[in-house]
Amino acid sequence: MKTTPQNNSSPSSFRRLALTGLVLLAGSVSGLASNPWTSSSMGWSEKGSSPSGWSSWDSTHGGTFGGASEAPRPHSRGKRSAGKNYGPVPTAIRDAAINPVMLKAGSIAEHRAEPHSTRLCWRYVKEALVASGSVDSYPQSTFAKQAGSELVNKYGFVKLPVRSAARAPIGSVIVYGGAGPGHVELRTSAGYVSDYRCAWPSGLPFIGAYARVEKPTLVASTNNPGL
Repeated sequence: MKTTPQNNSSPSSFRRLALTGLVLLAGSVSGLASNPWTSSSMGWSEKGSSPSGWSSWDSTHGGTFGGASEAPRPHSRGKRSAGKNYGPVPTAIRDAAINPVMLKAGSIAEHRAEPHSTRLCWRYVKEALVASGSVDSYPQSTFAKQAGSELVNKYGFVKLPVRSAARAPIGSVIVYGGAGPGHVELRTSAGYVSDYRCAWPSGLPFIGAYARVEKPTLVASTNNPGL
């Protein structure tokens, strides 16, 4: 007489295994949600060679990092308001007093920027500031026009007494207001960059230019009436 082998696995065992898998998955998702900017897709590495954690930027991109050469994509010369003449492209102003980490933020933003606006300007600038070490935590303000206040009050930035975005030095964070959420961008040697690039500053109302400085700036001197 043949006997049929019995399956000793009980339904309760399968339920326990399934529950354990769901708990582990939920914990992993929760970790990613709480730290959206420390993800491998954005270049973050907990055990990378870079002290900042952004090893992929420090080791595989050009700009200020000295890694493999990868030139930023060309700036758009007409992505502001269609049909509006913005005049000559503003000359980039250098100021030796601007902290070098601000220049690094601009370099990171240059490489990450999209060809066109994604309406995520403040998010892209936040990530560039974090990656460069310009700020030591992820800024929490929601709207772009709130950026200046948070950078000054929480991160020790200085509001530069310049009167227009065209006079903001390379490395500064330029904030604009208006009826909506506003706009924010970094000044680089090539133009203005946030989630996308442009040779001209935004046409929105200018709130101010902000930066971390190492000493009283020359370009932002209040004794210069031309700024």
